[in-house]
Amino acid sequence: MTFYTYNYLHATQHTWQYARVIVISILVVIFILFMLHYLRNKMDIKYKDLSVIIATLLLLILGMQYDDYSNIKSSSQQTGQMTTLVKEVAKRLDVQTDEVSVNATSQNQNLLVKTPKGYYRVDFNTDGSQFVLEKVDLHQANNIQVEDK
Repeated sequence: MTFYTYNYLHATQHTWQYARVIVISILVVIFILFMLHYLRNKMDIKYKDLSVIIATLLLLILGMQYDDYSNIKSSSQQTGQMTTLVKEVAKRLDVQTDEVSVNATSQNQNLLVKTPKGYYRVDFNTDGSQFVLEKVDLHQANNIQVEDK
């Protein structure tokens, strides 16, 4: 079973989005450079062809970005909810947020929390706005891995 720390949840919340923005920005700069070079040298057709290729690639990536936007937004929101949950659990158990880990990156029915004070199961109410911590004992606690960035 894998548990994820607050640092891991917080770091992965933005990493992939920044990578996409960087790739799109680089492609836009390359496209502009090729177009400027082509406009200066009208006889050099290879820069026009390269500009068309880069523009097509840019449109493809922007299309994928738009398609994945709702998935990214939902994933980011769920990860944000998990970081809030970790903060709240740390506050209730009077431990540091760095010492709390959860077994999922999104809220689900079987959410476990690992703290220095033991393992807890999180029971949410019907709308997910409140929760109760229930102390549990794991039978195979030696198979636990903690992901931390």
